[in-house]
Amino acid sequence: MRGLLRSWDVGTARIPQRRAGTVIGLAQLPLRPLLTLLARPRWVGTDQLPATGAMIACGNHLSAFDAFGYGHLLQASGIAPRFLAKDSLFRIPVLGTLLRAARQIPVRRGTSRGGDALDDARAALGRGELIMVFPEGTYTRDPELWPMQARLGTARLALETGAPLLPIASWGGRALWPVGSPLPRPRPGRHVQMLVGEPFTVSLDQAETFQQGALRVSEELMTRIAALLGQLRGQAPPSVLHDGRRDAHRPEMGAPQRGYRAFTQDSA
Repeated sequence: MRGLLRSWDVGTARIPQRRAGTVIGLAQLPLRPLLTLLARPRWVGTDQLPATGAMIACGNHLSAFDAFGYGHLLQASGIAPRFLAKDSLFRIPVLGTLLRAARQIPVRRGTSRGGDALDDARAALGRGELIMVFPEGTYTRDPELWPMQARLGTARLALETGAPLLPIASWGGRALWPVGSPLPRPRPGRHVQMLVGEPFTVSLDQAETFQQGALRVSEELMTRIAALLGQLRGQAPPSVLHDGRRDAHRPEMGAPQRGYRAFTQDSA
């Protein structure tokens, strides 16, 4: 019974650092049954999600469904879904107000306030909270939908705070909600799988600069996520992950869209 109360964030079933608050508490009432119906989620490794303590959960990013899918996983596991999300979402009327009330963290790329997200994330981790990030910083542009190489912010945050990294892989969300579609496209037989890996802590090696350490940690993190995704897909991940920084079209950085091909399908 207590596990059920913790899942739905009822009363004092959760510790304060895992409480989701009023906005998410109300939103989950219609959303969780709807997400269960649409995605028919299959979760493995949820015992790795910590009931207490700071942690940085890190997932691959396939489509707009991911925020709902990972949020569902966390909330159902007794953990407040708290994401680092692009600041443009916070400028949308009503939605922005709700995101702030739900204590989500805006990421302002390419501005003088770009470091605010890391400051807010450090503060959350200092309070013993779990935060959820997409280390790639955008939907994957790998032609086969494997994770891309990560931006360095997540690794820097882990090195600075000592918070463990928790790799998670998701598969099926792109088919359920293709990139460019305003709404999900559920079909019989489609479901979303998630595999939670083992958390790990990181630190600088001897004689290693902070930049070198961040590069090494980022590579290890994405290698772990790719390996988890390989288990879900029943395939071996590539030995070298796609480097999105070399793409002509980088929408997360406001780059031109010419020549970009949006990949809209993955397996059901």
